[in-house]
Amino acid sequence: MKRKNNIFDNSGGTYYRSQKKSKGILITVLLVLVIGTALGLTIYKLIGEDKFTSKTPIVVEPEAEEEPVPEVIEVNPEDLVENSNHIHEASDYAYSTRDVRNWITGVEAYEGEKIAFLTFDDGPSPQNTGRILDILKEKDASATFFTIGTSIENSNSSGDVLNRILEEGSAIALHSYTHVYEKLYPGNTADKVFIKEEMERLQDKIREVTGREDFKSHVVRYPGGHMSWKGIEEADAALQEDGIEYIDWNAMNGDSEPTARRPKDPEALAAFVMESLVYTNVKDVIVVLMHDAENKEMTTESLPLIIDTLREEGYSFGILK
Repeated sequence: MKRKNNIFDNSGGTYYRSQKKSKGILITVLLVLVIGTALGLTIYKLIGEDKFTSKTPIVVEPEAEEEPVPEVIEVNPEDLVENSNHIHEASDYAYSTRDVRNWITGVEAYEGEKIAFLTFDDGPSPQNTGRILDILKEKDASATFFTIGTSIENSNSSGDVLNRILEEGSAIALHSYTHVYEKLYPGNTADKVFIKEEMERLQDKIREVTGREDFKSHVVRYPGGHMSWKGIEEADAALQEDGIEYIDWNAMNGDSEPTARRPKDPEALAAFVMESLVYTNVKDVIVVLMHDAENKEMTTESLPLIIDTLREEGYSFGILK
């Protein structure tokens, strides 16, 4: 009788041999892992942790934040620069009054191109200031007008004239409200309180007649000039508290000189400008004193020649801010 195979019978040996072989491989793998781990730990301790471990701290860089795009504000070139005495279009040739003062007095060296500042005191006047503006426009030049409060009061058209000064690229500056020496300089000594009140009053008057609430001039010329009065430094300090700087001149057309030496015709006034430069050591920056009051018609007549002469001598024209 033939005997059936029995898988539980190891007489054939195949199943049990296979099972033993699998157990042997498993045991071998486990031994390798145990021995390898032990060997690795031994080497790690013997050689030193610092050979395997970085001392450099791990720094997690923050994600870069996107920089906000600055808002672009459209500027109208004909608008007044806020709290200033000129429009945006004139900014390229508007110079700090303190810088110009330091240049013409030699306090600081000037190393730029030749520049002239045409300045007119005692206006505005309905006729002469308007005629001067016509000439400046025709000649593509600019100027700074040192105004008086009472001159503004004397004409109903002062607001139009002052606005035209600004609109055509020139600048408005301060020259006191009353121009009365006895009040400004009692005993030839500057009254800092009265002077400051005069300038504040003049600022307000300019705002009133021009309708420009954001107007503010930072430029002043003392009637009679800074050099003429005692105690003027205290007035300087009082005005500087309000951001106002003074300026004198280092050239002139002679229209306010005593009668005996005042030029007698427009050509002589123009020539006087260049002649007056002999009295200044600084000739590359000049501040030219002139007047646009009602009795200064000859100044308007001489202005085209003055501008042409200065251009021929290499000067460009700027305004004071």
